[in-house]
Amino acid sequence: MFVVFLTLALICGCRGYPSGAPQSACDDMTPAHGVSPQKTPSPYVIILSTSKLSVDEYLTISISPNDGKTTFKGFLIEVYTDLASPVKFSEGEFTVPDNAHTQCNGGATHSDANPKLIITLSWKPTTSFTGKVKFRATVVQSYTTFWENIESESLSVDYFLPSASPFTKSPDDQPRCEKGFGCFKSCPTESCDGVVQWKKRENFIDFSIIIRLENPNDRWIAIGLSPTGKMPRTSVMMCMYYNDKFEVLDGINNGYTFSILPNSTLGLVNITANVTGQIMTCSFSRKIDVPEDSVDVYSLNKTYFLLLGNGPVRNGKPEQHEETPEVSGQKVNFLLNEDIQPQKPSMLLYKLHGSLMIFAWIFLSSIGIITARYYKSEWRDMMPCGVKVWFAIHRTVMSLVFLVTTGGFVLIFMEVGSLLQENEGSVYLRYHPALGISVMALTVVNPIMALFRCSPGHKYREVFHYSHMFVGTSAQILAAITIYFGVNLEKSNTPKGVSYIVIAYIVTYVIIELMLECEKYFRTRGDDSERHLLLKSALSEHPSSKSQSKVNGLKFSILMFHFLCMSVYCLALIYFVASA
Repeated sequence: MFVVFLTLALICGCRGYPSGAPQSACDDMTPAHGVSPQKTPSPYVIILSTSKLSVDEYLTISISPNDGKTTFKGFLIEVYTDLASPVKFSEGEFTVPDNAHTQCNGGATHSDANPKLIITLSWKPTTSFTGKVKFRATVVQSYTTFWENIESESLSVDYFLPSASPFTKSPDDQPRCEKGFGCFKSCPTESCDGVVQWKKRENFIDFSIIIRLENPNDRWIAIGLSPTGKMPRTSVMMCMYYNDKFEVLDGINNGYTFSILPNSTLGLVNITANVTGQIMTCSFSRKIDVPEDSVDVYSLNKTYFLLLGNGPVRNGKPEQHEETPEVSGQKVNFLLNEDIQPQKPSMLLYKLHGSLMIFAWIFLSSIGIITARYYKSEWRDMMPCGVKVWFAIHRTVMSLVFLVTTGGFVLIFMEVGSLLQENEGSVYLRYHPALGISVMALTVVNPIMALFRCSPGHKYREVFHYSHMFVGTSAQILAAITIYFGVNLEKSNTPKGVSYIVIAYIVTYVIIELMLECEKYFRTRGDDSERHLLLKSALSEHPSSKSQSKVNGLKFSILMFHFLCMSVYCLALIYFVASA
């Protein structure tokens, strides 16, 4: 009797699992046959019908031999994310033929042990997933011969959520907080242009972003979770609307640059979105703790500053926001239903810094340099305080440049707290501080040079003259570039057109210099005594014996034109900086 029982047991064991892989094989995809898998290259391959799939499409998958004739009896296929640390992807569904059935929560296996030359399956994702996946299979040729970890090529899955049909709604209707939800508003009043709501539900936090936009087409809205309240290392959940479709993205801000995660809907489910008039709404559920434990998708068990922003979409890609996102005034606990007010940081020191630098370098410095370079020979018989008029003007305005620039530098240092430079983000953000420090250094060096200048007639007086001019001109050029970078900084909040005012200033300044150079050339051409007088005047603060009581009419007109233009540019820039 024992022999019969043992024989039956061996026969059953040899049959293995003719109706498919058991649940116990789902984790490691290894048959419980008591033997090790083959170490040789697999004679079987997984072939995908496409390398890119949309959410509303089915993928055709086939498992077949390389040689077209080596049959197999069983298989188990599952889906994994194509990441550095692959994770099983269960949010998909197989459609199988009669000789197979679904298994392993998102996988498929055989349902009989008959020899097979090919097995063909269909698959599609069942959730809002965007990213890359791979199909991994174990193929059994016989009870003792099988291959594990047979992988397909990568499949890119793009999830697009069609928008709901817009319907008429009062344009005066604005986002509001609802009872029973945590809420963050972009303003302290009851209704705002932007609202974020959240509520805990089991292992998820349900989020809803509601933003009023002047034109919702080709726009994105997003929330960010920031450990510091600043843009760098902020985990972002973004909804993009373009070509009448919505796309939901998970991303991370590396510095001030937004990067989409490889699995761009990691931890996101139950996504809905629509546009109603000027109101864009995007709702989704985020797992409190993402199983993949991604360092770029933060656990909602912790508290973060909440950021709310929006911006343009061009060619299907999100671009930088035009306005600084709203930041919560405190860290948010998303497990609680709290009303959170926005942070309103004072921009006073930033505005004072920008205004002082504009006044110093667009108005004062331009007058001081132009006067010293082209008006040394004018007002020769006038000696206020015993010095030439040009020298009195130059010394006065350049002393003011030093004082005003130093004040602006100290103010921004007080606000920022350090001289450390940003190494990420836009070119304006990365280089504006370095340029500003360079301008400040040159501003300090030049008056020190002036204090130790050689006396008139000294053999090195001409060396000082040209060195002093070189340092001053370099500071002027760098200051113009720094101001251009400054008005383009995100934090300045100035309209994009303001940078054209800086460009107009630069162009006007160059034109005025060319006009004065031409005037000097034609006036001194062929007149050695005039050239000698100009050079002597340039190297001395004292009057020459030759008197001239009137200023050249053309030069005086150019000087007034210069004064008027620099005043207009300076006032316009200060207005936009102060009112931003």
